Amino acid sequence: MLSLIAAAYLQLSTADAPTLLHWAEECVKHVDDLSDFAEPLPSLVAGEPEPEALLALYSFQGCMNELAALGWDGEAAAAAIRPLLDHPDLHARTTALRVLGHFGDTESLPEVREHLDASDWFEALAAIDAIALLGGAEDVARLSELAASHWLPGVRARAWAAASRFRYNPSPDSERGSVPLDNPSQEERLARRLPELGFYRLPTPRWDICPSEAFRFRDRIISRQAAARPAYREPASLEVLNGEFRYTDEGEFGGELVWREGGVDQRLIADNIRALIPLDDRTFLAATGLAHLGIDEGTLYRVSSEGTGWDVTEISSLPGVPHWAAPMGDGLIGIRTSVGFIVASQDAIIGMGQCEPGPLAAPWR
Repeated sequence: MLSLIAAAYLQLSTADAPTLLHWAEECVKHVDDLSDFAEPLPSLVAGEPEPEALLALYSFQGCMNELAALGWDGEAAAAAIRPLLDHPDLHARTTALRVLGHFGDTESLPEVREHLDASDWFEALAAIDAIALLGGAEDVARLSELAASHWLPGVRARAWAAASRFRYNPSPDSERGSVPLDNPSQEERLARRLPELGFYRLPTPRWDICPSEAFRFRDRIISRQAAARPAYREPASLEVLNGEFRYTDEGEFGGELVWREGGVDQRLIADNIRALIPLDDRTFLAATGLAHLGIDEGTLYRVSSEGTGWDVTEISSLPGVPHWAAPMGDGLIGIRTSVGFIVASQDAIIGMGQCEPGPLAAPWR
């Protein structure tokens, strides 16, 4: 006996193309609705996001999940999703990549391939997963290059898996032949239903164990002793020029980075501040994030000033919450996350350090 969810899927999947296209257009409207409240899309860990914006974000993700679950039956809706590949928000782009992959939308493949060069690991990963569903033997060389060179092991693993699949099966579209597409039965249609997008997990250990909490990167070793302990639930401050940064980490209740000058506060980042590291008097790197229940994520920002006010630039998302961070000299910082030790400059993530054998790290007090 079919479940209600399966029955609903069957009803939707047999809808005509204009109906599917309209449904997708309504999904995309949820992204447009957010422009009135926040840009880019509000983080679920941001401090007190607008309720309407949070609702729009949930509605967008839920709607796209349902579309993706249609698999090849949803391809008629692809025209409404493709424009999101150029959206300014990372979440919108990555979701669009994954949905188009689920649809089997080969028309979008040339643009999907361009996202393999994305500076953010999350976007590159979404592009790899889409190409695994859309591409073929012609993608082996580029995927193999990513598998050999990307800084994040989880991305390298996914790229290698996709490249290996194409080596042994150069035409993945042939897999569609295993299911009749002209008039499939209910069982056959459900069998090719793809899973919802859900949470995005990396094929990496949940915790990269390093008992010494010391890491080597090129010719230097950085240990936890060089890091300031994150000010969890304790407000911290840093005096700079004619004012001070004030920052907090309140866990699941959110935090913030505020610039205070002349008794006036300017909120710069609405997120838990795990570390704020100066590169010079006018350039700082802020590592933010949250580990709570099923959430383990972070973001790296550059906070800079050219004389008046402060500009905040997102450098990259992080594959895990920063547990500690420390300056490394030469404009670099190291960030300890659950997937390893990430090294970044003020412009990009440049690599990962390796655990340095040594005595067991002393606990923080």
